[in-house]
Amino acid sequence: MLDSETAAVVDDVRGNFGPEFVPARVAAEDAVRRYIEENRGQFDAERIVALGRLINRHAKAGQDRYDRFTPGFTGAIMSKLGSDPATFNHMLDRLWSEPIDEAVATLGAIYGNRPLFAHAGSSLPSFLLYLRDPERFGICMNATMSGLAEVTGARYKARSPEDYDRFCTDLRAWRERHGVVPQEADAVLTAIKRAATPETGPAEEVALSGGFTTEEVAARGYLPVEQVDRWVEALTIGMRQAVFHGPPGTGKTHVARLLARHLASSPDHIELTQFHPAYSYEDFIEGLRPDESQTGLRYAVRDGVFLQLCQRAAKAPDQTFVMIIDELNRADLAAVFGELLYLLEYRGAEVRLPYSQRRVSVPRNVFLLGTMNTADRSLAMLDFALRRRFNAFPLLPDETVLANWAQSRSMDNAELALGVFRLIRDRVGPDAPVSPGHSYWMTEALDAAAAERVWAYQLRPYLAEYWFERPAELSRLDADVRALIGELT
Repeated sequence: MLDSETAAVVDDVRGNFGPEFVPARVAAEDAVRRYIEENRGQFDAERIVALGRLINRHAKAGQDRYDRFTPGFTGAIMSKLGSDPATFNHMLDRLWSEPIDEAVATLGAIYGNRPLFAHAGSSLPSFLLYLRDPERFGICMNATMSGLAEVTGARYKARSPEDYDRFCTDLRAWRERHGVVPQEADAVLTAIKRAATPETGPAEEVALSGGFTTEEVAARGYLPVEQVDRWVEALTIGMRQAVFHGPPGTGKTHVARLLARHLASSPDHIELTQFHPAYSYEDFIEGLRPDESQTGLRYAVRDGVFLQLCQRAAKAPDQTFVMIIDELNRADLAAVFGELLYLLEYRGAEVRLPYSQRRVSVPRNVFLLGTMNTADRSLAMLDFALRRRFNAFPLLPDETVLANWAQSRSMDNAELALGVFRLIRDRVGPDAPVSPGHSYWMTEALDAAAAERVWAYQLRPYLAEYWFERPAELSRLDADVRALIGELT
């Protein structure tokens, strides 16, 4: 990559992150140092996961984020490290407190024998050295090593102390040449890697010019912005269709509509339809429909709602269009989709339709978002040919969403909403496919009477249908819910 191209990427990254880019990362790194000092020798599984969250903290566009090194320090990886706290404490102490040269040798030993610090990979040991001296050391991750390789022409591995020293030496030279400070290096190198290796074909990245930013989608959905960013990345770089799935009351349709406002270049480019058992191929793609004329009744070929959207998108290739399918799994999907199964995977390819005999394709600037209630029918029951053509985005009962919603309204009865939600969730089981979601309790002016109505007329009948073999358990839950409502009000 040319120096001028690198400079352009640096400017672009700084513009995207905003003026608090580096100060926020400096503050977050200082917080990690304090946390390590406070917990040295005492890290248990919970504290190790908390450390990963601190490591991931930074800011973008003025908002706190926790995805700086995703997925390098996410919960799943840190949980694995937490399975052996003794080893974690021992290796962290060595990397953190040994003289620098000895600590580098320890890192080299880890790189040469990964079971020595299982699950730490190359990122955590190098991050600890980086924290000790950001000017001297770099963070060894696939994105940073690949990004640096694009500008130096060298190849970087994490197998020995010599490998790490060469990476750090070249990283320092590159930073000095482009005026990049340590805290922004990983973001810039990641952007360089993406710019140098764009996806092609069906996975070609789509530029968006929609109305809502990802921050606005997250704020209106009371979701982490990192989650929204991951959804957008999956849709714009990979498959352009996804299904939001989860129990009732988890906000699937609401979130799909919000995300559509980000993906579509105009609200007028969003179409919503709802599937049901009578929904057909003729409704969605094309079919024969009665057409009364002066000469009598005849049948004409009419385009379905999705084909109409595709035709609009084909005439405006610089715009983006979104189809939302609510209750995706309530129709006979194989029958409704027909040739669409092929066209969704091979965007731009053509097939001949059976009624009109026209050759059609699904343009690259069309996104498809579905919603599916897992209590109505399991995700596993979707046709496998269809499943592999859709990203699956789970939306589960989430106490944080409810708490964020309540906080945004300064609700007097937030404790009531959260308390009853927790009781029902824990009794049904947070991972049960029928566990009712948080949106049942996102009710303005919630009081005892309103809470009673939600329970008596919405949730209790719903649970009775699925707990028909557990009437005694439902009766106990009924009594406990009513008692809690009385207690909290």
